[in-house]
Order: sequence, then C-alpha cells, then structure tokens
Amino acid sequence: MRPSGRASLVFRAAVSHRETAPGAEEFTPPSIGLWLPPERTFSQISRASFTPERLDHVEFGAEREWGGGVVLGVRAFRQRVDEQVVTLFGLAVADAQSSVGHYHVGSAGDFEARGFTVSASRRVGEGVRAAVDYTQFDSRWQGRSADTAALAQLARSVLRKDERIHDLTASVESIIAPSATRLFIMYKLNTGFATANDTTPSALHNVRFNVQVNQSLPFLSFMNANWEMLVAVTNLFRDDMLDGSLYDELFVVAPPKRVLGGVTMRF
Repeated sequence: MRPSGRASLVFRAAVSHRETAPGAEEFTPPSIGLWLPPERTFSQISRASFTPERLDHVEFGAEREWGGGVVLGVRAFRQRVDEQVVTLFGLAVADAQSSVGHYHVGSAGDFEARGFTVSASRRVGEGVRAAVDYTQFDSRWQGRSADTAALAQLARSVLRKDERIHDLTASVESIIAPSATRLFIMYKLNTGFATANDTTPSALHNVRFNVQVNQSLPFLSFMNANWEMLVAVTNLFRDDMLDGSLYDELFVVAPPKRVLGGVTMRF
C-alpha cells in the first residue's frame, strides 16, 4: 500500500500458513532460482514417522527511498512453528554410511518467535546494487519431538532453549550491460547455525554464501528462446529463506559446498 501515488513510502503486510514435508525441497520447484531434478536421497533420523513442519507467519513492514538512491526498510514479524525440520549431512545413522549424496531429516520440536529486520540498499555504480539486512529475533521453544533422543547423540546443538538470534546478510548484484553478464554474491553471518556433536564450533560454521554468474548467449537465441550459461558456488541448502521458518537454514548441519554449471533456456 502506498499513501499516495507520488510517495516513495510503501507499507506491506503478510499473513501465511505453510506445511512442508521433510525432504520436500528435493521435489518442489523454488519460487526463485533454479530447480534441478532430485540430487540426493534422504531418510528419517530415527524410527519416528515423517512429520510435516507447520508454519504460521505474520509480518508488517515499511520501505522508503531517500536521497541518493538509498532505500531503507523495516519489518516486524512473528512465527509459530510445529515440528521444526532438521537436516543432517555427513552422518552415519542406522547402519547407513556417511555420504554427501544422502542426508537425514528429523524434527526438533515447536517454537514461537518474534523479531524485526532492518535493511538498506543502494545503487553504488552503473548496474550495481548492494544491500545489507540485519535481523534479530527471540524464540521460545515449547516442546520436544520424537527425534529428541537421536538428535541429542548426533546434533545436540539443534535442541534449543529460549534464545536470541542475530543475522547479518550482505549481497551485491551487478549487471554488465555490454556483455549481458549478471553477477550475484550473497554472504550470510548468523549466530544460530547448528553443528554436529563431533564438530568444534568456529567462525566458519556461522557462514553461508552464494555466488552466481549468468552469461547471456545471444548467438544461441533462436525459436524465441533466451540462452544463458550459469556457474554457481554455494553452501546454502535452501533457496526460499524468506518464505520458510527462521530455523530452516540454521538447522542444516554440515551442508556440502556445491558447484553448479550448465546452460539454461527460457521461452
């Protein structure tokens, strides 16, 4: 909602409910980014049954553009999540050997969270935009799940008490007009990333990154199709970080680094 047609001030409100089955990211196309056929296999971390994660989300926000092309925004949100999903890589569970191509899923329990985000973005050059987002939230855990015993042995850091989480995310997006090259870099610091029990926490465990380069291939543009070459390096497991639970990415233990390359065609 805009107070007037000429005003740069924008108000936003959102209310949503979402239910996600453990492992659904292997089969569901993301709202942004690329979707690939299932790359990995997964199984339950314990003998408990697969339980969907249920999310209720409410948020209110405002955004305004100031002088110099600086865009400032703020939002307040509240989440209620039942059966928070946990994803564990690199663990040997129930006679299954550790493998990058296989991971385990489980549930860490239920929580409520309230917090806010402050963001700033600006065009810093021809075709270059930089942004910084700071998020803080307080969570209150209300119950454990049937996977608590298994998680206590393999990834105790996902069994949380009431806590405050800080997140700082910086991103740069650039478009080089002469060559139609697009570059996207995202770097994420967070105090709440989980680790395996046999891993000593360090600064590297609090980091996620995503680097993507898209190069247009105009000499292949025929039949009304746009061709692009893609190269990406990332250790993010989930692409839809803004649409899911606050802990979805935080509770991905030991995510592998992925190098993606190929050619995309858009009709």
